[in-house]
Amino acid sequence: PGRGDGEGHVYYSLKETIAKLGHSDLETIDIFKIDCEGCEWTSFKGWFHPDIPMLHQILVEVHHAPTDRALQFFDGMKSQGYATFHKEPNMWDTGCIEYAFIKLANDFFLPTATSP
Repeated sequence: PGRGDGEGHVYYSLKETIAKLGHSDLETIDIFKIDCEGCEWTSFKGWFHPDIPMLHQILVEVHHAPTDRALQFFDGMKSQGYATFHKEPNMWDTGCIEYAFIKLANDFFLPTATSP
């Protein structure tokens, strides 16, 4: 479990982290905060794996949005039923933005009928 980087740091997957914290049997994790220095662009799909409890709120700092992945990330969040409810720039690194997403009811994103 966990992977080292050769410099004494050990990194765990989200599933491993949830298990280490004793949260594997939960249906929902209320708040998931991640700042992984750019891994969000490639790891976000794993946040929604069937073995992971539903994440009610996701707080993530995105780093230097790569044009080939940013749209996939934000569309992926929406397709999983998440809406942005807050964002703010990182004042120390202008290439980073803190986003807060919340899981909404499945029908929230469905088109609604317009009034005549």
